[in-house]
Amino acid sequence: MAEQKKQKKDQFVALCADSLDDAERLMPMVQQLAASLRKGIILFTVSPDADNWVETLGVPFAALKSDWPSVVEALPTAFNVVLAVTLADFDAPRGCSSHPRQVLKNFRQSKIAYLVYPLQTLVRPANPPVNVALTLDHQRESKEKLLWASYFIRFCRSKAMVFHHPYTDLAFRHRLDNNVRYMEKIFSSLNITREAGQYDLQTLPEGNQFANPDLKAIVQPGIDLFIALVPDQRDRDIVDLFSIPPALRLLKHAPTIPILFLNQRDDLYIMCD
Repeated sequence: MAEQKKQKKDQFVALCADSLDDAERLMPMVQQLAASLRKGIILFTVSPDADNWVETLGVPFAALKSDWPSVVEALPTAFNVVLAVTLADFDAPRGCSSHPRQVLKNFRQSKIAYLVYPLQTLVRPANPPVNVALTLDHQRESKEKLLWASYFIRFCRSKAMVFHHPYTDLAFRHRLDNNVRYMEKIFSSLNITREAGQYDLQTLPEGNQFANPDLKAIVQPGIDLFIALVPDQRDRDIVDLFSIPPALRLLKHAPTIPILFLNQRDDLYIMCD
């Protein structure tokens, strides 16, 4: 795992947009997140007409003559970005940088967390997420997913809703219990406790225990933001090539919920706070 060693004042939240309208829609939420996390803001765009509008937002910007995958790759190393925020518009033309499929394609190799905001969600006031949800299951869990949940708890005063299947298989249940203990260990080290109401463990309704719990968890009531792990592309098989990617399926399944995606990779950057 790679960690950024820069001081807080040298770390940034990236606002990623290719039009003034998209940037203005995202700006209130980016400002709120950056203030809570105590980070700066940088606007990134690869729009050909960026010179006509980037200065109107009043924040530092990088208008690059490049493509989004190359920009995304450079965010943590060249710009000290710890979180990218971008827009998802299901009505955008295919190939547009805000189309959900293109968003996931652009951030496929991202080494930092990227927060995807549905367009219709941004008509709401820019408030910090009250309830941040994630899942635990019988598989190996992501430390980074738990750490990002802790950031929202500590800096945004959010509560974490941790969902899991009601496993009846003893082996699966044992592995889940191990993951729960791992979560409790991490949260306890950060002075985050269930007793203080900072997180809660909730059982999902009965269903297919072999299915991805994210799809059932994200539609539970009261969720303001969901944290999801994007499977390693190297683990895909021939069946996966002809099916909807899990991350895109999640976006389509809950088109009004902002989702913080973390790519499953060994060199994922995290905040050191």
